[in-house]
Amino acid sequence: MTAVHRLLDQAFADIPLTPDATDLKEELRTGLVDRVAELRATGLSDEQAASEAMAELGDIRALLDDAGPTPQRTAPTATAQARTAGARTYWSGNAAADWAAVQELRALHRVRPRPGFVVGIVVASLVAVGAVLGYTLIAISGSFAFLPVLAAVAGLAVGWILNASLRAETTTNHPMPGSRAAGWGLAAALTTTGAGVALVAIPAWDHRFAAAWIVGGALLAAVGAVLFTWLGVTQTNRKKSWTRQLATSAVGTDNFTKDPALAARFGIYTAVIWVSAFLVSTVVGFTAGWRYAWLPYVVGWIVMMLLVARMNFGRRRDEHEAADRQR
Repeated sequence: MTAVHRLLDQAFADIPLTPDATDLKEELRTGLVDRVAELRATGLSDEQAASEAMAELGDIRALLDDAGPTPQRTAPTATAQARTAGARTYWSGNAAADWAAVQELRALHRVRPRPGFVVGIVVASLVAVGAVLGYTLIAISGSFAFLPVLAAVAGLAVGWILNASLRAETTTNHPMPGSRAAGWGLAAALTTTGAGVALVAIPAWDHRFAAAWIVGGALLAAVGAVLFTWLGVTQTNRKKSWTRQLATSAVGTDNFTKDPALAARFGIYTAVIWVSAFLVSTVVGFTAGWRYAWLPYVVGWIVMMLLVARMNFGRRRDEHEAADRQR
């Protein structure tokens, strides 16, 4: 369904997002999603179905004129309207005024969570907290019975929360496709479960399978980290049009915002660091002893922080070259 959201944003790109236009856009979105589902059932691809559904709408401006005013909503100020007027988007330079305008736009485009989503998040959070508390109490008692099960329960709860949150429509983002949201949820579940399984080795230190808990948990966490990295590197833009219009006028101060390719390289380096840490940890465990197997992860974390500082906040080569030319 991503194509229909993109095409709808393009159709409204040149239309100021007034309260009337916002209401119409969200109403059309619901109808378009249903229509696209009907067209896909006839054998059309997602892109073809979205294009056909948009063509059936006709002229958006004519629909907006027919819709008439919406008196129950408060119109945004002239400052907020200017920030959503496409090419006329700008920042005034007054930090307080800019912040107030952004907050007004967020309130204007606010999407309220569905009751079912809220209930599900609350239940899943209680399950996760209960699993963590149970895990902690059992571990403190010196036993390790049921700890892997509780780790898996906590991981599934965390994964479900992330999956459901990404699939929910928010004020600034479109809903994420189900398969991709499930990927993020799986990565969270693997990482959380892996951490819990590895920690089983603490109360089971004298047990003959202590090393297996560490290796198994680290492997799960490493797979989750790699999946997180892949999802992050391949993430496409799903911001709503009014958010993107604001972003085009704001200048990012970090290198990742200025250079998406640099952010992608950082994701690749991150995967290499943590996979290497896992492999070195396994070698150290079998050679020097498992009580030292955690050291490679500490080194990996330090390298990760230095990499963030160097790549994200350090001066890039082109900036150095520009400074040299100015001299």
